[in-house]
Order: sequence, then structure tokens, then C-alpha cells
Amino acid sequence: MTKPIYPTQEWLDQWVDRWLEEHPTEKVEDFKALEAQAMDAWWLNEIEHDRATPFDLSPEQEAESKKARKGMARAVNAYGKEVKRERKPDEVKREIIATVAKNLTRCWLDDGETNVLDITIANPEREVTFTIGGVAYSLTLTKHRPPKG
Repeated sequence: MTKPIYPTQEWLDQWVDRWLEEHPTEKVEDFKALEAQAMDAWWLNEIEHDRATPFDLSPEQEAESKKARKGMARAVNAYGKEVKRERKPDEVKREIIATVAKNLTRCWLDDGETNVLDITIANPEREVTFTIGGVAYSLTLTKHRPPKG
């Protein structure tokens, strides 16, 4: 990990001077707060350019953080016991995907030759992939939630 580069007092002063020029009508009572804003602007710029900052995690800390976050999202009941959620298959979505895949075979060119190849149901409730004229396509089905009301 590279060491972070801290802003110089000269850079902070230039930022404050630029801010004062851009905001001539604003009254400044606390220059320490304005300098803190300059420091924030410096670190935001460093983060945007993916440079090292003093609050970055070391590789060891990152590994520990990743290990701690692993498996955090889980279903628990009212007593704190972990429960296994079973997802019921959506038969309507399965039927729509099967119908789309079946009917893609009926597409043809003007010369009457079938044009759709390699029809595959990638996900039985979500996606169909196929090839037309050497170009791969996919259709994704979205089931919208009912409107609130």
C-alpha cells in the first residue's frame, strides 16, 4: 500500500483564497472551519482519483473485514434463531419463459429459412438466450410489484 500524500499548507491556503473569491458576499467567522472544508476537498479528490488515504484499510484489515461481513445477511425468526427461507417457484413466470423460448423457433427470414439458433433457457423464471444471424441476444423477464395504494 502506498503512503498517502497530505495537502500542503500552501494548497490549503490557495483553496481558501479561491473559495473567498467565489463567495465574496459570505461572512466568514471561523477560518478553522473553512480550512477543514479545504482538507475535506483534498481527501475527496484523492478518493475520486483512487489514491491512498490515511483511513484506507491495510490488506490484513480488509481481509478481516471481508471475513466478518461474510454471511451477515440471514433470515432469523422473532427469537433470533436462524431459519431457512424456501422460495416458491413462480409458475406464471416459468410458463412465460417457456412460451417465449418455444415461439422463437417460429421466427424466420423473408426467404422462409429459420433464423433463430441456440435457444437456451438460462434461468427458467428470468432469461432466454438465443442467436440470430450470428449475433447473441437475451430476453429478461421482470415481474413488477403491485402499486402501493
